[in-house]
Amino acid sequence: MAKRVTIHDVAAHAGVSRQTVTRALNDMDGINDETKQRVLEVSKRLGYRPSRFARGLVAREKTRTLGLVVCSFRNPYYTEIAGELLDCAASRNWQVIMASSESAGEAAALRTLSPQVDVVVGHFWTSHEQIEQARNGIPLVVLDRTEPMPGTHSVALDLRSGIEEAIHALRAKGARVIGMIDSNNHVRQGSVYVPSVRYRDFEELIGPGRPKVMVAGEESIRGGSLGFVELMRAHPYVDAVLVFNDLMAIGAVHAAHTLNIKVPDQVRILGIDGLSMGEAVHPPLSTISIDHEALAARALDVVDALAAINFAETAPIRHVVRPRLLWRESA
Repeated sequence: MAKRVTIHDVAAHAGVSRQTVTRALNDMDGINDETKQRVLEVSKRLGYRPSRFARGLVAREKTRTLGLVVCSFRNPYYTEIAGELLDCAASRNWQVIMASSESAGEAAALRTLSPQVDVVVGHFWTSHEQIEQARNGIPLVVLDRTEPMPGTHSVALDLRSGIEEAIHALRAKGARVIGMIDSNNHVRQGSVYVPSVRYRDFEELIGPGRPKVMVAGEESIRGGSLGFVELMRAHPYVDAVLVFNDLMAIGAVHAAHTLNIKVPDQVRILGIDGLSMGEAVHPPLSTISIDHEALAARALDVVDALAAINFAETAPIRHVVRPRLLWRESA
């Protein structure tokens, strides 16, 4: 069976970008008559037929489409950010198509989105080679970190400054020994646990001569609960705990109740993320709060800047969002 001709085939034969093919086939602005005619002739010669879905996406003049890769719909951190991105995109007249990388992986999500969108936003942790092959030249806006790949822009988080501020604040509140529950969901070398960037920052910032107290668990309420039990049994003198994320920190608070440890009187518990569900636990969860609205706004700033230059290649655009300490009652 013959391979179906794609928009990328038309772009390659015409010597133009995928976005230019879209504009030519849909009689949109931003393309001269000579280029438009060449694209139409190549499209006809190759027998290219846009999918019904793709035609629907570009039915309105000047429609702009953003692809959003969501790491996990089970982790509220990613869903809260996705919600902010959807709201921000709508306010700026961007259509959004979402794909999840949770089961099939980031490369598969990119391959799904790249033929349908102008730019892709999301969290990406896989190898440069896999991302580069899957994105098909589509510009990327990477969230939570800086990515050096060409054609890739970023909105990073300065969590290190938040962790440093949290350590100073906990000590000012009387904490003598601060431990951490890290995530074990990150990169592993064989069966060997590799600490997260958050823990590496914590370990360095806790300072010389201070005990480095840490356990690791899965990124879930259960993982945080088991981690807290393990930490307190091994190091009962710990009187403050920084937890990798809010989901795990909620588990730590529940475990403290089970162990009859008073929070924050005996142990202060501080999460990282700023999830709204942190208000539902008792006592309400203190956290290094990431401004999800600012993260979404800066991502759309990058997207708008790329659209303004017709998605041409440009130097990496980078923004940084700083967190803030949100004191509720657990710390």
